[in-house]
Amino acid sequence: MNEDALKTFSVGHPRLDDSARIIVISDIHGNLPYLQGLVRKLHLRAGDQLVLLGDLVEKGPESLATLRYIISLRSVCRVYPVLGNCDFWHLWVDGADPAGDGSTLRHLLSQKESARSGLILDMCAELGTELRPDTDLDILKMALRLHFKAEFDFLRAMPYALETEKYIFVHGGIPKGETLESAGAWRCMKLDNFYAQRQHFDKWVITGHTPVCLYGRSTISAVPIVDPACRIVAIDGGCVLKDDGQLNAFIIRRGKFSWDWYDGFPVAIAKTPQKKSARSAYIRWGDNQVTPVELGREWCRIRHDRTLYEMDVPTDFLYEKNGQLLVNDVTDYRPAVAPGDRLSVVRETDRGYWIKKDGVTGWYSGELEYI
Repeated sequence: MNEDALKTFSVGHPRLDDSARIIVISDIHGNLPYLQGLVRKLHLRAGDQLVLLGDLVEKGPESLATLRYIISLRSVCRVYPVLGNCDFWHLWVDGADPAGDGSTLRHLLSQKESARSGLILDMCAELGTELRPDTDLDILKMALRLHFKAEFDFLRAMPYALETEKYIFVHGGIPKGETLESAGAWRCMKLDNFYAQRQHFDKWVITGHTPVCLYGRSTISAVPIVDPACRIVAIDGGCVLKDDGQLNAFIIRRGKFSWDWYDGFPVAIAKTPQKKSARSAYIRWGDNQVTPVELGREWCRIRHDRTLYEMDVPTDFLYEKNGQLLVNDVTDYRPAVAPGDRLSVVRETDRGYWIKKDGVTGWYSGELEYI
């Protein structure tokens, strides 16, 4: 990454008033229905301060529509967007792309080939322009700047972090031993596994980028992590990136924290109780190489290569990459469930339900009644 192109990015210093709600949402990734669903739950009002913590677009189904919806929210409340590592497309159309035209064009063509959505592809579709290997990029960029001026002006105005008297809002985090300014935009946007470093800060540092479930050991939890000792909050609920992901809102009011969330899964009421599993494991992305013990059509038993832990998983959770057998994020955790509990149903199987209870994913083998 050529960081010279990012040196024009700045840190914003807004005056946020936590006597009113400060609402922080991260990693929307172009998932417009989830964002709209969360906004409805939050009942946004004029006094709210909405901090959008980066990765507004890319990877999800509706990047351009999501960006326009975010811009429209400025008529509802105060909106403070922060750049994530998926957002700075204005650099490309302005001719200062850190990755270079060749690399970016290959990325866009790969998106198109795999039928994925992205901001530039959505814009090309609206223009009726087909992106090809021989596309004249100078002409395309001129057309994009002309027809999508409002969208690119919005992106150009976004800082890569916000700092107030009490809080720092940044997409990825702050590298160890650095400040926002010394680290610069790219390293603060693209800092993976920030919370795992267990740094300590004088101000609360609120971040996205790394799905919080990836910090788990025995369960898959999309619940925001709040660590008073480190003064770090991590809020990325895995929206779009995880099959069971959700979009989180972290809410600050008078120094107190709360949260809300939205996902699009059907909701059901538990009719029968279930005891919590005595032990469980979570096999996660980045540490998900497995060996089959028993292969079946619907289910198989696998052994995690690193820990040697065994569990049964749906067979279609398995996939191969670079000659290795890998498994989607999976757990054998069974949460305690009482009759009347509301559960999000991610998937039905012949052995029960792959569900979420209060943001934590697991298995439920009882009876459900859909709402």
